[in-house]
Amino acid sequence: MSVIRWIDEHFEESILIVLLALISSIMMLQIVARVIGDAFSWPEEFARYCYIWTVFLSLGYTIKKGNMLRVTVAMDLLPIKLRKTIEIIGNILMLVVLAIFFRYSFEYVGKLRITGQTSPAMQIPMWIMYWSTIVGFGLGTIRMIQEIIFNFKNFNKEDVETTLEATLKEAKEEVNLSTHGLDDNIKTSGGES
Repeated sequence: MSVIRWIDEHFEESILIVLLALISSIMMLQIVARVIGDAFSWPEEFARYCYIWTVFLSLGYTIKKGNMLRVTVAMDLLPIKLRKTIEIIGNILMLVVLAIFFRYSFEYVGKLRITGQTSPAMQIPMWIMYWSTIVGFGLGTIRMIQEIIFNFKNFNKEDVETTLEATLKEAKEEVNLSTHGLDDNIKTSGGES
């Protein structure tokens, strides 16, 4: 697998995993420190800022995975071509919104950088925190462009899953995963007896 393909497929989720692991680790450290009686002043702020970064990074991730919030039950009743046309129009509108947010996030971060404002506990420049908006809206814009290109390339394909079909498929995959995990546990425990 090439580096570019790996980045395309796993960039957001890799960073999200690291950030969520950091949040868990630092908060566990804070709990231990409080039990001992010597709590730190910065872990809550650190966890809050990591969470903010995860929110903005998840924007591109949800677009890439097709998990954006939307009402699709009514769309499933429409003919396939009309459904795809409406989806492309919706994606183009979303692209415009993301691009506008991306542009203005640069402007806002620039203004914030001039102020020299720092965070209360960690004393890091606040513009670093607000870079999450630039990265999030930038990745969202890129992922939406990819989605629109994908929709145009696959416009004439007739094998489109409805929401119900996708939900049932996902449920079957979950059942298969849990069943295989149960079978593996039974085999492992049976072999050790």
